[in-house]
Amino acid sequence: ETPAALIRWGTTPDQETLTGTLGNIAQRAEERRFLPPSIFVVGGVVDLRETLNWFETKPLFGRGVVITRPEAQAEELSELLRARGARVIHFPVIRIAPPESWEALDGAIDRLESYRWIIFTSANGAAFFFSRLRERGRDIRDLKGIRIATIGPATASAVEARGIRVDLVPEEFISEGVVKAFTGEDLRGRRVLLPRAAQARDVIPEGLAKMGADVDVVTAYLTVRSDRDASELTTLFEEGKVDAVTLTSPSTVTHFLGIMGPDFRLPSKVRIACIGPVTEAAARKAGLPVDIFQERYTIPGLVDALTAFPWSVDFPARRE
Repeated sequence: ETPAALIRWGTTPDQETLTGTLGNIAQRAEERRFLPPSIFVVGGVVDLRETLNWFETKPLFGRGVVITRPEAQAEELSELLRARGARVIHFPVIRIAPPESWEALDGAIDRLESYRWIIFTSANGAAFFFSRLRERGRDIRDLKGIRIATIGPATASAVEARGIRVDLVPEEFISEGVVKAFTGEDLRGRRVLLPRAAQARDVIPEGLAKMGADVDVVTAYLTVRSDRDASELTTLFEEGKVDAVTLTSPSTVTHFLGIMGPDFRLPSKVRIACIGPVTEAAARKAGLPVDIFQERYTIPGLVDALTAFPWSVDFPARRE
């Protein structure tokens, strides 16, 4: 009757534990098809299973969550999900590429002194801007007197990592929030630089133009479809290994569906999780049912929403 236990895939989202006694553990393993490799534990320590079973009690333990962001930008989301026990599935549907021409961005960099504000709406925009700034033989000293705004804290962190203080971050991390944050600023006759993706909403330039600003919108980078094969994810869907797909921008919505193809149908048990109302609206418009959304339009907020979702409820009603 000596306590015994088998543990396989320990400290991973697939961890499984089988308990019994020294006399029946082999039979139980055969009945449960508890296949090796595994760790065999014997003795009184097995009685501490409920105390030591910290990994299997994590809130997202065993949940397969697909990350559609480029892998280079998925680190924060991946780490937060793993910390809560999720099984992370990297399936980047977009890649970030330089623009077809640097002419517009180079021209803006050459006349930096004419700008009162530079607004960054993504970490990608900041990365390409500062990379090109250096390639043009300039550096952050040339930003003296220019004020910096970002769409949210993640973009602000990307800018401040380069030793530059951010002057304005809106309370609501969307384009409308940026425009609202400028309502107290006198923009009449002021030049504003907006380096961004080739395809983006015009909420910011149109909103600031109404305040009297002269806004230069320049393409700093492109968001293009990755070369991932739909079969990679289709197999996981069929095996029931996916619980949620995260979408973090309208471009991830577009290219996720583009990769999966026109005949794709989301399995009923798979949930769509979106960051922010703009991405949510894009997903709904594309015909995807959005089940998980959050009040904070940040990566931690998205993970909190995934954690708070009632996974234990069978087929919870989807939000229409």
